[in-house]
Amino acid sequence: MKRGIKNSRNGTVLITVLVCMGFTTSILLGCVHMSLTTRRGLRQHQQMSQTHWLLEAGIQRGLQNLKSNKSYEGERITLSQPLSNLDSAVVEIKVLPATEIEKAKRITVVATIQKNKSIPESATMRSITLQVSQ
Repeated sequence: MKRGIKNSRNGTVLITVLVCMGFTTSILLGCVHMSLTTRRGLRQHQQMSQTHWLLEAGIQRGLQNLKSNKSYEGERITLSQPLSNLDSAVVEIKVLPATEIEKAKRITVVATIQKNKSIPESATMRSITLQVSQ
């Protein structure tokens, strides 16, 4: 009789340990998932900031070139050394002519950065169109 009671207790302890290990594993997996999600969000925020500053630089360059050269039509700038951990960084500047509705020229600037060229979802793009007073 004593042998059956001892085996029953050992089985209960084993089941309790397995339940605790399962609970601990699920908590750890939740923490890892939350950590990866936070890291992804921070990386996206960093790319948005980098794209914003490229856009600002493109606006300044486009306005400066348009001011010094009235026939300036725009340009495409590819950074030879992209920002940290990026595969490519491109700024496109286009000067749109004045129309009957829009009496002034407009300048469109598009900034694009890409983390990994093989994954299209890793690209971040921002653009703006400004009306330029003569």
